[in-house]
Amino acid sequence: MVLSISKKYVLFFVLAFVLFAPVPLYAMKVDKEPVDFVADRLAHDEEKQTVTATGNVELTQAGRVLRAEKVVYNIATDTVLAEGNVALMEPNGDVHFADKVQFNDEMRSGFIEGLRTMLADGSRFTAEKGRRVDAIRTEMEQATYTPCKACEKNPDKEPAWQINAKRVVYHENEHRISYDDAWFELFGVPVAYTPYFSHPDGTIKRKSGFLPPSVSLDSELGLGITERYYWDIAPSLDATIGVQAFTQELPMGLLGGRKRFNDASLEFDSSFIYSDRVDSVAGQDRTVDEEFRGHIFGEGLWDINDKWRAGLDLALTTDDQYLRQYNISSEDVLENELYVERFSGRDYFVGRLLSFQDVRVSEQTDQPDVLPEMYASFIGRPDSFLTGRLNLDLSLLGLRRESSGQDVNRASAELGWKKRYVTGFGLVNDVALSSRLDVYNTRDRDSAPAGSGRSSEDTEVRLYPVAYWTSRYPFARDYERFQAVIEPVGAVMVSSDIDNDTDIENEDSQDVQIDASNILTSNRFPGFDRVEDVGHATYGIRTGLYGHDAGHAEVFLGQSYRFDDNDNPFPEGSGLDDDNSDYVGQISASYDDKYHMNYRFQLSGADFSSERHELDSYAKIFRLGLSARYLYATALEGTDIDESREQLDGRASYDLTDDWRVRSRVLYDLGYNPGLRKASAGFDYVGECLNFSLTAQRELTDDESGDSGTELLFRIGLKNLGDFQASGLTVDTSDSD
Repeated sequence: MVLSISKKYVLFFVLAFVLFAPVPLYAMKVDKEPVDFVADRLAHDEEKQTVTATGNVELTQAGRVLRAEKVVYNIATDTVLAEGNVALMEPNGDVHFADKVQFNDEMRSGFIEGLRTMLADGSRFTAEKGRRVDAIRTEMEQATYTPCKACEKNPDKEPAWQINAKRVVYHENEHRISYDDAWFELFGVPVAYTPYFSHPDGTIKRKSGFLPPSVSLDSELGLGITERYYWDIAPSLDATIGVQAFTQELPMGLLGGRKRFNDASLEFDSSFIYSDRVDSVAGQDRTVDEEFRGHIFGEGLWDINDKWRAGLDLALTTDDQYLRQYNISSEDVLENELYVERFSGRDYFVGRLLSFQDVRVSEQTDQPDVLPEMYASFIGRPDSFLTGRLNLDLSLLGLRRESSGQDVNRASAELGWKKRYVTGFGLVNDVALSSRLDVYNTRDRDSAPAGSGRSSEDTEVRLYPVAYWTSRYPFARDYERFQAVIEPVGAVMVSSDIDNDTDIENEDSQDVQIDASNILTSNRFPGFDRVEDVGHATYGIRTGLYGHDAGHAEVFLGQSYRFDDNDNPFPEGSGLDDDNSDYVGQISASYDDKYHMNYRFQLSGADFSSERHELDSYAKIFRLGLSARYLYATALEGTDIDESREQLDGRASYDLTDDWRVRSRVLYDLGYNPGLRKASAGFDYVGECLNFSLTAQRELTDDESGDSGTELLFRIGLKNLGDFQASGLTVDTSDSD
């Protein structure tokens, strides 16, 4: 007997069917999750023990929703057969589409024909046939996988990339996808084959497994292949172990790790190899026999409580050439630091230990270790003292050099008072009074070599009082789309006559340069060891247009005048070595986040000749992007900068489409030894699930530096798979005898 019923009686029928059905069905409802369904028509065949729902069928069980044109439920076998536009929605957001499905075990297991799956992250599967196992695994035959989202205008369009395999298994409980007999297809074209392959499904960030390899080609190292294994040891601990094999060198070992504590974190990266190298001795190249070489970089942070934190930065290498030779880093000076900080309202404290390793092949400087440096700043509340605020700065510094190098200890304390007041007619005044006490102790002084008759150790005490007054008078006028401002500014500094030719060694105040950013400060020396005494006056003008849409154009021009004609403490070339300083200025502008320009200049106070020019600019003109950085600076007497510098760095890019871009860069030295320093050209593709770039780069350097000559760099990034990189040196551009 077959019973049919219309849609409006479905819910009543389901209730009665559950209560009065034969015992096997009633037992199933008790032991398993109940089934709720709605359909246009429902029929029950008592002889075949089946329930057939047709027309907009929706069946819900255990958080899974099945929709189809027709669903047949076999009571005896606990089997669901669905046909016609079948869609199964999983509790985790995955959606399976099929032509025909057969499920049992609360729709946890079954067989599928014409499978099309959309995962929660947008990834897609297709398969001729599939099998669902315990709701934790989907096995597919003649299947494809891609993380690329379907094109809305053309859903049948080939994705940027996909994997086509004879068999694909989606291990949902492991968040992993595996393949047998698989081809990697790029824009529909097969480009690589593998008998077996496995990768995460993109829903988890960390999982043990081999990382994508990278390939390199170097004229000295030969062909190199790098492979790493990522080890997810624990939720708070992981490690990376790998090797980089070369055809012309012994393999390099790679080791890295990360550890997360409740209030702290620690991570490091290292490499090691046994190899020889080329060194320069008295201007001659010399080969150093094979030796252990390597590096380690690391950092750590500890949030002790809401006020205190501590950290470390580690950077060490066995020799000067290692990092550049193996393309690990191009840093000139490696910095190692151990520090502790305290933040409390307006107050701040830091204590640190610093050690430096100069890895420049030539022109190395004697970098002292900082053991220790401490600084504390205490800032009072506004209007808390004589209608102004007090500040107290304390510092302690120890510089240590190896063997007979100069060692310096310095302690400083500065007490200051600041106040701002605005007159009734709009004159803005800032008044600052301060007094600083410095105590120096120097051992093995550079200025007292053996046989000079001068003491190798000296202690100096210096008091440095300063009064500084700054006044600004802004004139502003509002327009419909912008505001125009003209602001004359003037400042006066007065201090006592300080003897800068004392026995205090100059460690931190050698590189003195005046510019628009520091001309209005009371002391233009960058450090503590030298101070600006007697007094000076500064005057300038700032004018600009400031758009209501955040665009602006601003011009500043200023100069200072020193009150004392004698005993000028500033070195020649600094711009402050005459009574009238050089003119400094800045022109900056921006518009619509597409055009930016910042030009800083310094002109001689005597004849307006050029002393320094710096330009940073960027423009985005439709699809064309242009940027330029230009520097010209004269030599600074008494410093390591003993010759003029001039350099131009230009870059250009053009967006061919929304996804494709071509780019180029040229770095040219226009100074004492002019010539090309670096040039590169390349293109990029940036898509929703695929990006890659190819760059050809030429860099001109010395043999001993370890830098490359002409290099090809290739990188491809695949969503859910990772990045593949390849680099190669094709031409050695260094000079040879």
